[in-house]
Amino acid sequence: MTIKPGKKVGLTIAQISDSHFSPFYSPKRFDKIINKLNQAQPDIVLFTGDLIENYRYWQTRDCTAISQQLAKINAPKGKFAIFGNHDYRSDGQPAVGQMLKDGGFVLLKNQSLQVDQLSLTGIDDGQEGHPDYDTLPKEAAFSILMVHEPDQVRHLPQLDRFDLILSGHSHGGQIRFPIKPYKNFGSKLYDQGIYMLTPQTGLVVNTGLGTTGPPLRFRVTPEILYFHL
Repeated sequence: MTIKPGKKVGLTIAQISDSHFSPFYSPKRFDKIINKLNQAQPDIVLFTGDLIENYRYWQTRDCTAISQQLAKINAPKGKFAIFGNHDYRSDGQPAVGQMLKDGGFVLLKNQSLQVDQLSLTGIDDGQEGHPDYDTLPKEAAFSILMVHEPDQVRHLPQLDRFDLILSGHSHGGQIRFPIKPYKNFGSKLYDQGIYMLTPQTGLVVNTGLGTTGPPLRFRVTPEILYFHL
């Protein structure tokens, strides 16, 4: 497999990650993301975890505002998601799962399914969840795996069963100093960009949309990634 810049041909897949909805990243702020996604007209949208920062904040607030925003994202062949470590904070995973469902997303938790000639697999979060690294893709022309922390790839016994692995978590360091950028647990080996793990398998680490800790970024741009197959 090769990954290179190109124009839209065939299937278009959009990846978003790490919105971290919180006091610093409101559902209203997500309007810009919705507009950009819908203008690009992706066939499939993939979300690689950390929908919210901490459920403690959302326990006493209207979570439907988040699911209503997610529902505005158009993807004719489906929207799919996995949990991130922050989605488990304060026992938030049931509520996050409901937000994703109400927003039209299918949660993949150690599961694989087929969309046309594409296999989509999601493995649970490596820090707070219960990942099953033996989860295998469906038989298909092209196979995509979603994991939240990019360093989870070290635990895959059959790495080359996947053509493309998509992750988030790192925020690209979020505050990226030139000399020694910060790398958080779960993204010590892989923290942003494209990595060819084998001649067959590529890993892409999305820098995400929101923030955790201090509500700022330095030298790391939030991103939506598009893949044309």
